[in-house]
Amino acid sequence: MKTLHMNKIMAIAQVKTKAFMGKNCIIMPLFALGFTLLMRILYGKMANGGSSADSMNAYALSMGLVMNIGMCGIYCTSLLLAEEKEKKTLRVLMTSSVNGMEYFIGCILPVFTATVILNYVLMPVSGYIISGKNLVLYSVVTILSSLISCIIGMLLGIFAKNQVSAGTITTPVLLVLMMVPMFSNFIEILSTISKFFFTGILMDMIMDIAADKGSVLQAGSVVIMVVEAVLAVGLFVVCYRRNGFERD
Repeated sequence: MKTLHMNKIMAIAQVKTKAFMGKNCIIMPLFALGFTLLMRILYGKMANGGSSADSMNAYALSMGLVMNIGMCGIYCTSLLLAEEKEKKTLRVLMTSSVNGMEYFIGCILPVFTATVILNYVLMPVSGYIISGKNLVLYSVVTILSSLISCIIGMLLGIFAKNQVSAGTITTPVLLVLMMVPMFSNFIEILSTISKFFFTGILMDMIMDIAADKGSVLQAGSVVIMVVEAVLAVGLFVVCYRRNGFERD
């Protein structure tokens, strides 16, 4: 079993953080913030105050979360990996003393951290604040969702030859993961499918909290998210090795 060296992980994370702050990636968190604020304003006008205002703000929060997890977690992670492949720096790392797991952790750490932090920032931006035991559930589901999204981003990044192809590859995945939950209230079949997406589980949880339901998160939903995380990691490892990035 390979030993992980924190200094190597942090060195990779530092490089990735600098790349994440570039113009191609930093716009994604800002877009999620702007999108959430826009939804709050639009839904606020529809609600015209009253008890429905909280529900509308909660819906704005749920949409902002899905947007953040998709655009920041998946797209940015994929783009950063594709950028490294395009600049021919990935192969250099893989022939150095850095092993695959160190590279993997170092890559997702900055984006994962930024995504998780933004998940909490989106609450005051949306105007819907979650507290108490629901905040614990919120933390568990959003953190797990952010992790899954970053792993999916790494997986898609493997197949991208450059930054342009990264956008082409991630777009269909993003559309499915974001649009299916967002339109699940209008189309019955999408409502059923959405329950098996981590983004759909997240949106449903936020709306159940807003509706003050007794049970806002089913055990089966947690199992689905854990399975999706494990499958994403497994697929990444297989694709990573098949593409020749792992050293013997």
